[in-house]
Amino acid sequence: MTKQCICQICTCGKHRCPHRPYGIVGKSDQPCAVTEYRSEFVPRESGVRESFKPDYALQTNTAPLEDETTHKHDYIKHSMEKPRSFKPEEVYVPRGEFDSLTSYNKEYTPKGGERAKLIKHQAQKIVSAPFEGDPTYKSDYRKWEANRTEPIRHDGGYVASSDPFKGESTYSTDYLKHQAAMRQAIRPDHAVMQSQEPFDDRTGYRADYIRHPQQERFQRTREEYMPNKASLDSLTTHKKDFTLKEGNPARSMKPENQGYQSNARFDDQTTNKTDFKRWEVQPIQTHKPDEYRPKAGEMDMNTMYNSEFTPKPLAKVNAVKPVERHAVDAKFDGSTTYGGDFRKWPGGRPPAIRAQSGYAPPNVPFEGMSTYKGHYIPHPGGPQPSFKPNGVAYQSSAPFDDATMYRTEYTQKEVEPCPAALLESPRSQFVHHHTEATGHKFYHSQQEAAMAHYQQQQQQQQVTA
Repeated sequence: MTKQCICQICTCGKHRCPHRPYGIVGKSDQPCAVTEYRSEFVPRESGVRESFKPDYALQTNTAPLEDETTHKHDYIKHSMEKPRSFKPEEVYVPRGEFDSLTSYNKEYTPKGGERAKLIKHQAQKIVSAPFEGDPTYKSDYRKWEANRTEPIRHDGGYVASSDPFKGESTYSTDYLKHQAAMRQAIRPDHAVMQSQEPFDDRTGYRADYIRHPQQERFQRTREEYMPNKASLDSLTTHKKDFTLKEGNPARSMKPENQGYQSNARFDDQTTNKTDFKRWEVQPIQTHKPDEYRPKAGEMDMNTMYNSEFTPKPLAKVNAVKPVERHAVDAKFDGSTTYGGDFRKWPGGRPPAIRAQSGYAPPNVPFEGMSTYKGHYIPHPGGPQPSFKPNGVAYQSSAPFDDATMYRTEYTQKEVEPCPAALLESPRSQFVHHHTEATGHKFYHSQQEAAMAHYQQQQQQQQVTA
């Protein structure tokens, strides 16, 4: 027989089992008491787990304290003696005079000589005539008189219009505002979904709930405090286990300083005083160079430069410069090949295009006819028609056809109620089987209940037969 609870029968997901115990009064508002741990956990008998910590027992020893350490055992005391002084070997100083004569002092002896004379060339002669600084550019170039060119400006022929300004645009003149009624909403009316019947707030919990009278709360009697009559044992584990031991302080391993003490007179003789010998100090002998002894004969002062480069009789180099022109008293002949062969054509210099300094108004009356006005031919024509679509085509006096494909093809289906909501009604297909102590209700179908009832009757008939 298949048994189902309310959670399994519900198809809409809104119905749940109460999961509240009926035996505990006043705890209906607390969280659910049914959990997977309480339903699946099987309690087993078990004792207190023994501690793996080893028992603490004080290890005492009655043997005397052995103060022999590794330092005392390995240390060897040696006799202390005064260190002997080390005397260095004597320095051997050779005797005799020092020979400071070198090959440089022997071969390169100082020699006497005169200073070489400076060979200086004779200075150039300066001409006392005045300098003529007229170049060919200044003598041949003639400065022409030139006036400043004036800018070329054209007078504008703009004529203001006499018509008044109209601030109307093409949009405001062509666009005509049309009056149109407000379009009706296509949203469906929600009046069909509303109901005039009062709200049925009677649930299965309100119908089946039975209010029981509350019992008095059990109060446990408190035990009175009974102080311990035994005296307090203030002996701690530290005081009990760590008892006072008798022992001598450790001896010092520092060597005694009696070997350095003496009542004798202080001996101030050092190694320097005993080994040092006072030698006679002699003045330092300075080396005196050999006196210069000139050689017999005269010194040849003639060098290779003076012997090969002898003075020669030379004249002054003439300066390379153009020969000065001598002034000619004759008349200048300005005839050239270009001037003789060139034929002068009649013609003058074109006059410069300059603006008039003052404005002179003409006597002829002004002609306001421009090329545009003269050639333009006005044609009769009205305003340009607007290409904006007319909104009259969207208006219609026929009723709005709101029959959509969804409304025409949609078939309304009957929604079956949730089986859990009909458990306590006569339309329910389930019969209550039993209720647990935690408030969990189980049901089975009417067919299974009828089959079980039929089998039970058959068994009773067999027993009576």
